[in-house]
Amino acid sequence: MSRFIFAAFWWICFAGAAAAQQVPARDLLEFPVGLLAEAAPLSVQMPAGLWNPAAAALPIGTRAAIGFAALTSPQDLGVDLDQLAGAYRVRQNLTASLSLTTASISDILRTETDPTSLGAEIPYRTTLFSAGLAMSNRSVSYGLAARYRNGTADNEHGGEFGMDAGVTVDRLGGTPIRLAASTFLFTFAASRETSYLVAADVPVINRDSAHVLRVGQAFGHTEGRGREEYSFATGRLGLLELSGGLSRTFAFGNSNHRWRLGSGLRYAAYTLAFAREQGAAGLGASYQFLLKRTIQ
Repeated sequence: MSRFIFAAFWWICFAGAAAAQQVPARDLLEFPVGLLAEAAPLSVQMPAGLWNPAAAALPIGTRAAIGFAALTSPQDLGVDLDQLAGAYRVRQNLTASLSLTTASISDILRTETDPTSLGAEIPYRTTLFSAGLAMSNRSVSYGLAARYRNGTADNEHGGEFGMDAGVTVDRLGGTPIRLAASTFLFTFAASRETSYLVAADVPVINRDSAHVLRVGQAFGHTEGRGREEYSFATGRLGLLELSGGLSRTFAFGNSNHRWRLGSGLRYAAYTLAFAREQGAAGLGASYQFLLKRTIQ
């Protein structure tokens, strides 16, 4: 019964949100897939720069990268996301990238006036295809990504094209401040669903590339949906990478606070990482897995 109650609750929420969406299931892409508690515009854990096309630029010495990420929520919520991404250096300062992201929620039951389910589950899912180019010039990287997203909510289907842009600056004005800004899911037809992201951090410890601690602040705003403030820290100690922060979201007159924690192990050409995000409103936490392989 508790499984049905949670499924019904989420379907009511998603159905109401879907009514305001040109293409269904935009909500599912608010989960931080491919992020390990870093700020979205600054993250380079996954190839292809889903949240910031400029982050797809491969560092000097790396020819290609491929990665897989999966995010899952508690069984009562039934939210699952998967991402497959790759990037390839086509020129010295030019990187091409591709990614596929899928998201869905299961166990949304079809009912009438009582809890007895009728027939098959109600589908609620979306798929996002991205192809991008990123260029790096000294301490500045910038990129563009073409997107196509389709979505399904019960008998409603739709699709739309869009384009996102982003930039990262490693040393702002010659200072150690790192700055990034990007759009996410920008379309001319439905700009109210576009997210605008910005983040900055600064090193607190920077002895060498294997001993680093950075702290920063990120902000995100989605037209017609709300905003997020994220205070975070990321660090590296030898082969170990750690990240964590507090997310504060404000939407539809409500606010939520959620802790995010991530840890990863980088060995040779491989990165293996895990992350946990606290659930909102007393719901269970979501967990994420990430595996990346780089080619020199």
